[in-house]
Amino acid sequence: MKIYQIIASLAMATLLVTSCAVHDPFADRMEIGQVLPTVDWQQNSVTVKAGTYASFKAQYYTSADRSLDHSEVWALIKRSQSSAATSRLTSSLRYTKTFQLTDTVRSAQMMASYAHSLAEWDGHEYTLNDSFPTSRTLAPVAWNTPTDWDQEKFDAYYPAGFADEFVAHMVNVLTKDSLYYNDLRNIYINYPFTEEQFQAMNSKYSVDFPTTTETGEKSDAWFADDEVDHYYYTTVGEDGVTIYHEIASETDAPTGVNVYPVYKSSPWLFSRYSDDTGGKITTVRSKYMPYWKDLISLIPFTDWIYNNADKNYAVSFNRQYFLEPDFRVYDTEGKVGITSDNKEVTLN
Repeated sequence: MKIYQIIASLAMATLLVTSCAVHDPFADRMEIGQVLPTVDWQQNSVTVKAGTYASFKAQYYTSADRSLDHSEVWALIKRSQSSAATSRLTSSLRYTKTFQLTDTVRSAQMMASYAHSLAEWDGHEYTLNDSFPTSRTLAPVAWNTPTDWDQEKFDAYYPAGFADEFVAHMVNVLTKDSLYYNDLRNIYINYPFTEEQFQAMNSKYSVDFPTTTETGEKSDAWFADDEVDHYYYTTVGEDGVTIYHEIASETDAPTGVNVYPVYKSSPWLFSRYSDDTGGKITTVRSKYMPYWKDLISLIPFTDWIYNNADKNYAVSFNRQYFLEPDFRVYDTEGKVGITSDNKEVTLN
């Protein structure tokens, strides 16, 4: 019985192996042993001016029982572009927003075709010295530090929302706290806000801040005096944050705390003596920061990036195209051999 079982098992195994060989889906799709033209090429340049020709030298051959028909150059087109904008309205806060993109703008397509008769036999293989065309429309594009603003170019070169995101970053950083106090002060002093804009802010926030547009008067309004106006002491909250308590006189402070002067200044400023630095520290009071946030939000993107010294806009855009070519040889039965050692071509 054991011998019969072994024979039966072997028969079943043979049947399974035969079945797999007959119905192998990979083999069903392939022409086993097909002969393809053998092909190679040397690209004479990997940098070509857009609109001119890229030259090459190709070598190819096939088996004696095959006939060659023609050859072709195919190429995929890639695009690389980068855009940037830099703030010029602030000196301490240096911010550059960038955007980069590399993508395929056209899948592989035939660039040129060559009759087999153009190739020369050297005793071992066919040699073809020729070139393929490139398009003038693929020339590089650059738009850097223009002296005149062109909104159409900006919209074409930069992604949607770029300008709004840039302005939002500048506004949020400048009004998050007083880290960039000097920048915020200088914007208030030097930017040409209108009297109507100041009045609108005062009405919105129910304050009576200056509405003057004179640079000197705005400067005087922002700076704090050395005259003591009142005093303050500090405590530490449960979350570890320092709490400032402002009092009219030193005698109003609890026993055992250190009391320091607060200097006379505009109502939106908190100018105080700091024992840590041994001098005056001036910050914007947090309750008034929404006022300043709304005010500087009125500044358009182009004014944030305008370079007053050089009289230009601090933007840069560069676009360049690249070809990923290959060389293909076809025989009269439609079989094709394709090069594998291909070099990217930069169009300039």
